[in-house]
Amino acid sequence: MQSANTTSRNWKEYGMEFLMLFAAVTLGFFAENQRESIGEKEKGVEYAQRLIEDLDLDSLRMNEVLENYQLKIEQINTLIPLMQGPFPQRAFFDSLYKFHNLSSSNSITVGLSFVENLATRDELKAGNMRLIRSDSIIRHLSVYNRKEEIFMGNQTSYRQKRIQIIDLIEEIYDMPLLAKERMEGKKEHIPVIISRDPKTVRTLVNYLVHLQSMVGNLRANANGLAEERKMLKVLLTDYIDNNK
Repeated sequence: MQSANTTSRNWKEYGMEFLMLFAAVTLGFFAENQRESIGEKEKGVEYAQRLIEDLDLDSLRMNEVLENYQLKIEQINTLIPLMQGPFPQRAFFDSLYKFHNLSSSNSITVGLSFVENLATRDELKAGNMRLIRSDSIIRHLSVYNRKEEIFMGNQTSYRQKRIQIIDLIEEIYDMPLLAKERMEGKKEHIPVIISRDPKTVRTLVNYLVHLQSMVGNLRANANGLAEERKMLKVLLTDYIDNNK
């Protein structure tokens, strides 16, 4: 009888120990999940903050690029009236030479390029997008990426067109003479035209008009990006405020 009571008590003790162990494991599991959830939430907020920083940098850089576009538009608008007639006026060749030889990105054939900030977005694409728990942010981020891709493609075409214009300028003007004068320290350079081939000049004029159109398209692309960037910043700011 005593042996039976002892056995019954042992089973009860085993049962209680099992229940306590099960409860501890279960609570530990829930606690770990909670910690992981909190950690992912904090990581999502961190990514949102980094995206805002990237968007702000994009805005600053794009503003610089847009200022350069405006300069290009002004230069081309100066040249267009001088292109009129069966053959461009001497003033056209002088003005183009002047604009081409301006320093750095002020030159009509040199531009500022927009360089996107991709580090944070690349991390998100590498399996971390789930950490930002907002369908609106993910959707608008996808739209922003697509608009940026279009802009970058047009920017590449714009750069290639400028290179084509440089090639034609080097056919028309005596550029080795310019290089020599620069080496000698001369600050003012008189353009020496070595080719007045009508086909080359007409191609150059057409390229300059095309360049004006390309700049206009790029400005429109940039405005679309700015609108999407503004919307994204509002959504990201709200997300951060709601998940602090």
